[in-house]
Amino acid sequence: MTLSTLRPAEKTAEKMIKVDHAGENGAVNIYRAQRFVARFRSKSIVKQLEQNMEHELNHRKIFENYLAENGIRRCKSYFVCGAGGYVLGFVTGLFGPTAVAATTYAVENVVLEHLEEQRAYLYKDDLAAHECVIQIIEDEKAHHDSAKNQLQEDQLIVNILIKIVRLCTECVIRFGMR
Repeated sequence: MTLSTLRPAEKTAEKMIKVDHAGENGAVNIYRAQRFVARFRSKSIVKQLEQNMEHELNHRKIFENYLAENGIRRCKSYFVCGAGGYVLGFVTGLFGPTAVAATTYAVENVVLEHLEEQRAYLYKDDLAAHECVIQIIEDEKAHHDSAKNQLQEDQLIVNILIKIVRLCTECVIRFGMR
């Protein structure tokens, strides 16, 4: 299908998947930038970042396939999510492994909440979209839990970073769903 033959999302389920697709593009680029910086600053986390990025590339493809199969245009925020993700990943990568873990923890925390809300809705409205969401939840939980285990409790800067990244992630989701 060409871009001109793709239609806008009409149903809520379609909008959800468009936003998920854009979010996965953001996640791919967060890990891409963090990996780039880690090669110079924190070589010990490069392999983990590559694994996480591979998961996110697969998730993006799952949502991309759903959109293509249903003739739906991607979200207008797709490239903004990618660029924003790269900037966030680059900056947090410069601050090192703790900031990388805090970023992953914060993003995945919001994403998991979002996916759980979607799961119940999509089960009733669009089983194909529901299946897309089900396919990625375990990877997202693994990223969240691994990052959480790397964080130390009560670090003021880390807690501030988590709050900022959570807020930005929630805003991106809300913007995409409008």
